[in-house]
Amino acid sequence: MTPTIDSIFTGLNPEQTRAVETLKGPLLILAGAGSGKTRTITHRIANLISQGVPAWQILAVTFTNKAAKELKERIARILQISTGESPSPLGGGARGGGSGSLPLSGTFHSICVRILRRDIEAIGRNKTFVIYDSDDQEKLMLSVLKDMHITPEELKPKTAIGHVSAWKSEAVTADQARRAAATYTHQRMAEIYGNYQKKLREANALDFDDLLLETVRLLTECPQILERYQNTWRFIHVDEYQDTNRVQYQLISLLSKRDRNLCVIGDPDQSIYAFRGADIRNILEFNTEYKDAVSIKLERNYRSTQQVLDAADGVIAANPNRPEKKMWTDRKNGEKIKLEEVMDERREAEVAIRGVLDRKKTGTALKDQVILYRTNAQSRQFEEACLRAGLPYRILGGMKFYARREVKDVLAYLYAILNPNDTLSLLRIINVPSRKIGTTTLASLQNFCNQRNISLWDAMKHIEMVDGLNDGVKTRISSFVVLLQELKTLSETAVVSTIAERVITATGLEKWVRDNTDEGETRWENILELLSVTKKYDALPPQESLMSFLEEVALVSEVDKLNDQTTDALTLMTLHLCKGLEFSSVTIVGCEEGILPHSASQLDRSQLEEERRLLYVGMTRAKDFLSLMHASSRMLWGSTQSNARSRFLDDIPHGVLDVKSDILDSKFGWLQSSSPQRPSENYRKSTVKPFIQKDDFNQDTNEESYLEHVEEELSEGMRIGHKTLGEGMVMSRSGDIIEVQFDNGQTKRLAIGIAPIKILQTTRG
Repeated sequence: MTPTIDSIFTGLNPEQTRAVETLKGPLLILAGAGSGKTRTITHRIANLISQGVPAWQILAVTFTNKAAKELKERIARILQISTGESPSPLGGGARGGGSGSLPLSGTFHSICVRILRRDIEAIGRNKTFVIYDSDDQEKLMLSVLKDMHITPEELKPKTAIGHVSAWKSEAVTADQARRAAATYTHQRMAEIYGNYQKKLREANALDFDDLLLETVRLLTECPQILERYQNTWRFIHVDEYQDTNRVQYQLISLLSKRDRNLCVIGDPDQSIYAFRGADIRNILEFNTEYKDAVSIKLERNYRSTQQVLDAADGVIAANPNRPEKKMWTDRKNGEKIKLEEVMDERREAEVAIRGVLDRKKTGTALKDQVILYRTNAQSRQFEEACLRAGLPYRILGGMKFYARREVKDVLAYLYAILNPNDTLSLLRIINVPSRKIGTTTLASLQNFCNQRNISLWDAMKHIEMVDGLNDGVKTRISSFVVLLQELKTLSETAVVSTIAERVITATGLEKWVRDNTDEGETRWENILELLSVTKKYDALPPQESLMSFLEEVALVSEVDKLNDQTTDALTLMTLHLCKGLEFSSVTIVGCEEGILPHSASQLDRSQLEEERRLLYVGMTRAKDFLSLMHASSRMLWGSTQSNARSRFLDDIPHGVLDVKSDILDSKFGWLQSSSPQRPSENYRKSTVKPFIQKDDFNQDTNEESYLEHVEEELSEGMRIGHKTLGEGMVMSRSGDIIEVQFDNGQTKRLAIGIAPIKILQTTRG
């Protein structure tokens, strides 16, 4: 049904209304954190449809699958239709619309996959290509470097991939890189780039950068195909435009060039992905490129308190060359921002977790709280503090489900079934489960392939021609080939869940994985979880089912899975991962020079500006409570550091701060500063409060009582309390491990840095 004017414009503020009403030509929406940009985009798209634009002519590009899904669901609610998509090959509603059609919304990569699956053969590629993830890339690059006699000590595969990815993000081909190389090092790296691309092509594979690069090449070299997509998507929306790179910019420019109905929305102050190739100039220079563009600022914040916004604005205002904006909210009566100085990283973790527990007691659920840090290396202390307090937690950015070994083994079988020329997948599974095919056999096969310039799959199909292998090995390889051929035949008529189940039964993978250990059971549970995911694709035709599943697996992101968690647990994550999320309570730790800003940014002004934006992003995730912490000294990366507090803290207006320190004579106090924004000595004396040391050990049921550090004090003969095991006596100590005889008769060995224990009595009694 056609949405009413009321349903489109109800609840919008004046700036949002203006953006929703501006339907033709280029439009730049500068949307501050928490300013309702998703609402603005969805209502604008609904308005386009109400004005008669067919849904299939509208494209919305997002940076995460979660954002794409939310966008589609919101549009469906406004239009009062089902979220089911039409089976159009271009992915949106079918031409002619109909009440059930929705615009296509997806990530850059997923949209490019759609285009390439349909049209990549026009540039000489096969549409059954596979997508290589970072692990696959690293293995392929290792092979490239080995062929070039470059050892990992000379050049790490990840480093080489980083150089190649940087070129691709700038839309530079291997030939262009080679021609532009001015030094021997650059020439060598360009040669690596070329050889890497050659191996990708031989495997009929694309990496993530290629998905965009090949799409741009397709649209550039084939004007008739470009015209078809321009006729299809006449109104284009791009979210998070500040995070686009050169290739993404080219893609959007090509698609929107004819009709120029391009709406981009973003915030230069939240551009934090330069290390991934993001180019902030794309949004800063939008008005220069589109001189007739309408610009609208969304400055009203619907998330945070005014105190949080004033603190964040103080930090970001120091960055030069940014569009001026001032965030405001109706939520004027929030708590002051806590700025807390602690002695070291252990005390930092203790105080942070105490704060989490205090807010939990007053009604803030753990899942609504987050601790943010600059580097993954900082997480350990917080994990241990959570374990000591018996506090459930989850870490975003750890080992991803689809990166687990057993999961990747099953996926490699599916990739090889889809595309037997995928050499990396074949190498991964040729001995999984064990077929007694070792490295010597693989070396003989590789030599055979190199001498005849054929693929590994072709060599295995003619294994009888390979010299130097005994009959037993040849028989086992032949059996493996027959198995894959049978599975490939099955894939022509069966959906992906059936194929995956057949892989597991035919290979004996279950018995191999379940090796009578707890770890083996966990691995098997992961495989079962993967099988449950495959069933979601059973409604598709057989071959499309397999391809769609593998594409979605390749495109899934860790942040997309945050809301899938059902348990109430504290979230620990890096600042880079938190963008797009919000929490009632945010604690940002490690606000020190050398950490935030990172030491690598000290000599580069643009990197320093991005570090400032990174802190701004973290601060603006907070709805109600914000704490910033810095330590006088910390052990990190193998050494003890004593760094000044972050320069970024100096730019926060003192009126919104509640300053605390557990150091009697703080060298980082406000008193030391000559900054005109900083308060006087009298201000410091009246407002800097010491941390209150609670007598937690007399409160047996208090979670906080297990947070105190006991490493140095614990020794043989002491009485201790354990959160779940009760009371007992320390019988011996070896390093950080103690053996405890508990009163219930159990004897346990505990790691004192992690176990939830407290000292009850210091001597035998």
